[in-house]
Amino acid sequence: MIAYGCAAGVGAVETPRSTVAPRTSAPAAEAAVTAAPRIAHDVPPDASPGCSGASASAVRGERRQITVAGEERSYLLDAPASESAAPRPVVLAFHGFRGDAAGLRSGTGLATLAERERVILVTPEGHEGVQLLGTAGRGWDLGADETRDVAVVRALLDALERERCVDRRRVYATGMSNGGFFASLVGCALADRIAAIAPVAGAMPLAACAPARPVAVLLTFGRADNLVPPTMMRAGGSWWARTDGCGTGHDRDGCTAYEQCTADVIVCEGPQAHTWPPGTTERIWRFFVAHPRL
Repeated sequence: MIAYGCAAGVGAVETPRSTVAPRTSAPAAEAAVTAAPRIAHDVPPDASPGCSGASASAVRGERRQITVAGEERSYLLDAPASESAAPRPVVLAFHGFRGDAAGLRSGTGLATLAERERVILVTPEGHEGVQLLGTAGRGWDLGADETRDVAVVRALLDALERERCVDRRRVYATGMSNGGFFASLVGCALADRIAAIAPVAGAMPLAACAPARPVAVLLTFGRADNLVPPTMMRAGGSWWARTDGCGTGHDRDGCTAYEQCTADVIVCEGPQAHTWPPGTTERIWRFFVAHPRL
């Protein structure tokens, strides 16, 4: 397991060393995660303006800067060569508190997945000065009333869609710990642009937020997590289930899959601590593939 980043108070427990795990090592939630709309593969892409512009070459972990509201922020970009006839999905990935983009990108195997699947991977850096449990460090906004980091993500998507051939129906967000909380916030605040989210070890109710459209949600967390209480994660899952108009939740291969939702909500609780478990990256990707924005 990857013990990476945190929600509050401490840094990474160990340096991430994992790559994308083989499909056979994925957690037991396979049936729940892949029980997705059959129409997913028939949903045509929504090509961004960059699809009609000049081609762009492939990049791997390229450090870039963007200025938003007078503040310079940086991010890592992985992208295949931009082809006008092939709009590509986008995965936004947010690191944990006192973590960094490079650690999340490599330690979770997201960079490997992006190259294999020809996905555009954007791994931004959080902002300094985030206050969590009496300490400060690099991280992300948490509350629905906070707009600083959401504005950065919106600007990043605007720039990316102009530069590269992006499929705007297939823009996704994930993150670890503090980055998971932020991925959930992004899913709500930018629901008009985000098709699905998959926070890991970080989610909570967003009472003041009302998404513009239903967003598919996959939550992953562990019962042994002593940094982000499992009760908070369950509450976050319940909030998304209510927000997406779900009915009863039923156990499916170790996960709770909700019925009659306007967008699928699946909550996967395992025995792990505050980690990104083996196989999680592959499972998240399968969930994303099955959930384009309709």
